[in-house]
Amino acid sequence: MNDQRRFDAVNQRQYLASFERPAVDHANQNTSVMVPIMRRWKLVFFVFIFLCAATIPFIWSFVKPTFEVTGAIRVAPILTNIMSGEHDRGEISNYHSFMNTQAVMITSGKVVERVADDLSTKDLKFFAEASMSIIDKMGLTLTKTTQTVEPAAVLKQAIANETIIAHSSQDTELIMITIEWHDVKEAQQIVDSFINSYMAVEVSTSIQGEDRTISVLEEERRVLAENMQRQRHDILEMGKEYGDTALGTRHEMKMERVARLLSELTELEAERIHLEAKIPVLEQTQGNYSITSDELMQIRQQYINSDPMIRVLTTNIVELDQALIIARQRLTATNPELRLKENLLATLQSKLDEQIAKTGKMCDDMLAERATNSGKKELAAARIQLQQTAAHEKRFDEILSKEDTETIELGRKQLAIQEMQEQLALTKETYGAIRRRIQELNMEKKRPARISVAYKAEVIPITDKRIKLTLAALMGAFALSFMAALLRDKADTSLTCPDDIVKRVGVKIIGTTTCTKHVSRPLLAQQLSDDYQTIRANLELLNGDDLTRIIAVTSPGMGEGKTTFALNLATSFAQKGEKVLLIDGDLRKPGIAQTLNIPKELRGLQDLLFGKPLAESVYRIGSTGLDILAADSRNVSDALNLLSQKNTAQCIRQASLAYDRVVIDTPPILAFPDALVWSKIAGSAILTSFAKHTSRPELREAITRLEQIGVTILGTVLHNVNMSNSYHQYGYGYNAAGNNKSHGHTQNRRKMLLLTAKVAKINAAAVKV
Repeated sequence: MNDQRRFDAVNQRQYLASFERPAVDHANQNTSVMVPIMRRWKLVFFVFIFLCAATIPFIWSFVKPTFEVTGAIRVAPILTNIMSGEHDRGEISNYHSFMNTQAVMITSGKVVERVADDLSTKDLKFFAEASMSIIDKMGLTLTKTTQTVEPAAVLKQAIANETIIAHSSQDTELIMITIEWHDVKEAQQIVDSFINSYMAVEVSTSIQGEDRTISVLEEERRVLAENMQRQRHDILEMGKEYGDTALGTRHEMKMERVARLLSELTELEAERIHLEAKIPVLEQTQGNYSITSDELMQIRQQYINSDPMIRVLTTNIVELDQALIIARQRLTATNPELRLKENLLATLQSKLDEQIAKTGKMCDDMLAERATNSGKKELAAARIQLQQTAAHEKRFDEILSKEDTETIELGRKQLAIQEMQEQLALTKETYGAIRRRIQELNMEKKRPARISVAYKAEVIPITDKRIKLTLAALMGAFALSFMAALLRDKADTSLTCPDDIVKRVGVKIIGTTTCTKHVSRPLLAQQLSDDYQTIRANLELLNGDDLTRIIAVTSPGMGEGKTTFALNLATSFAQKGEKVLLIDGDLRKPGIAQTLNIPKELRGLQDLLFGKPLAESVYRIGSTGLDILAADSRNVSDALNLLSQKNTAQCIRQASLAYDRVVIDTPPILAFPDALVWSKIAGSAILTSFAKHTSRPELREAITRLEQIGVTILGTVLHNVNMSNSYHQYGYGYNAAGNNKSHGHTQNRRKMLLLTAKVAKINAAAVKV
């Protein structure tokens, strides 16, 4: 760039630049946030002043001091029952919820409508001002017009905006009604109107509710009285048949009669079964009673087996024995249930044995009787007896069936009467409770009301919000100005310091050059000298001589100091004692020859490429060891074709063998592909960037293009940085501060002109080889 100066050789200490990404320092995060703010302090200042100028006068002009006016309504949590004298919570199951409900009711639509009707004739400014925003107020003030509003809508909006608030006061029995307004009298009128309107609505609602409750209870009492009368009549009608409504004794008598009949019927059935079993035996033995003992035993066994009692006992014993076997598998030997089954089995077995013995005896008696009496006579008598027994059994069965039907019907009537009596008792109980409740409600009307006015509107000391709003405006202005600076810094993609390249681009820094505006003129030459010595040292220490012997210097775009950097870097190596060749590789816009005022006939890069010997093509600057292979504008249109020829790379590499260092100044890499060709020939490249001019995306794109063709990127150099971001900031002014006597001499010695101003001296010392 034009503001970078060439330097003389000075023995200065060399500094190694750090190019790795630094570790995150959480302790300095606040400092990193303040960096963009301090960098754009002018923006912060102007945004802050603008916001303050816009908000503070507005606050003090349109925000008025307000008064807080409060009234209160008392809600008693417990009332005394007049009849019993006991404390009664009434209908309040949760006092806190009841208080909140009443607070909401105070600002309900019904109360608000009453308040609006009450205040509509009082010409309050509240309705005109509370409904307007500050902008509307400004418009009406400027136009001097009025606005027609609906009072109820204004009150509802004020409630929504919390200008008017009704809330229960914690740990008290009060519901507070509060309004914030700048006119005390109007605020008092509004609060009193809310209290009066709410009390009117509450009293009316309470009376209506009590009357409605009593009316409902009276109607229910009338219905219950009619139900009791009807239930009594039904009970009497059901008891007329028996002459009494208590049918329990009669039902018990019926049950006893049915039981006796059932017992007689059971005996007749047993006798009939006995005769039915006896007749077949008599028929078999009729006229022949000389039987053997075996036949006798068989007859006896058949008689025993035909006995119904024995059959029943046998069946029961078998079933019980099976159940006992299952129980023994499931229960322990000491289990009471198992013992009970065993005892029952033993009892049944004993009963069976007795019945067998009894039946066997009966069989023996029968056989004996048969032996003594005539078989036919006995058979006829048995048949007659069987017929009589069957007739008796049939008659008893008919009587039992009739009695059982009558008993069941009587039981049903008894159950129906009992149910109706229970319903009547329940109706009587409900009737009595309703009658007592009606009496209580009539008495409760005479006791003091639960809700009453605690006190009317009172004024609380003034609350002026303008100071707080002013402080808030100042804080907001600070925050917004800082935010504007941060957003501006976030949107700015240009590079400003080495950290931007290391952290956001990810390429190593080999040095910086200082902005001339931040260096005093006497110390400018020394500062630039130190900057380039640091760059040279970093190249040698970080990359080695093999990679840095042929260097292509390029940049993402134009105006980023690559030509000046290439010239000064070559000069730095030459002043170190090396033999250096500086090639002006920008065939489209040659800059080195123009900067050094090299005669056109001495610009020999194209001549070298077309076959002219190197010794006849270079331009030597005095005895510095710096040779320049300058270019002219002959091949602007076919520059890329010329560089892409096969012999170009070979020619340049052959020429480089005669030098310790070769520095190639190339066109911008994003503008023309010439820079890629030169970088490929050199094998390594240095990217230059200009603070506040080169953007991060441009630098990344340039790096990507070089990496795609396999060029080694030695690093980047950031030009025109502030002194605080320079890699040589701590050495600035060291000699001047340490040697005041030689200050004038040093100032004269280091007062270096731009390279474009040194052309006369260079030409005087130039020798063509």
